[in-house]
Amino acid sequence: MNNKNAVERIEYELTTFIRRAVYIDNSENKIGNLERASYLILRQLDEFGPARVKKLAESFKLDISTLSRQAGALEGKGLIERSSDPSDGRVSLFTITELGREKLKADKKMRLARYQNMLETWTNEEKELFGELLQRMNHAFFD
Repeated sequence: MNNKNAVERIEYELTTFIRRAVYIDNSENKIGNLERASYLILRQLDEFGPARVKKLAESFKLDISTLSRQAGALEGKGLIERSSDPSDGRVSLFTITELGREKLKADKKMRLARYQNMLETWTNEEKELFGELLQRMNHAFFD
């Protein structure tokens, strides 16, 4: 397969994959109880610790107002909490709460089970390679 056809195939398959993932997130077959945006924010805070709104917005390539609204909704549900940044009291830090961790853990378990089921016929090597290639693709978006 020549390079142009390979790139066209990648573009088509990624577009199709994203569309199907969005469909599942918005259907009765949705994985878990958290919306995708909430899940991602909670994963980020759980994995990397407390963060400023600006840092979270930058990591998801969102404007601060959008991220602030999403964080406010999570805060209202008790899934994250806001505190003053010790290095600059004028700035707020968001931290995942224990309730947030519990909800994240439950949703993550369901999501991993879905993907495990989808990939059950793949070898470990294929899964490792696919993960590496997806990571490279994600980084290439903003390099």
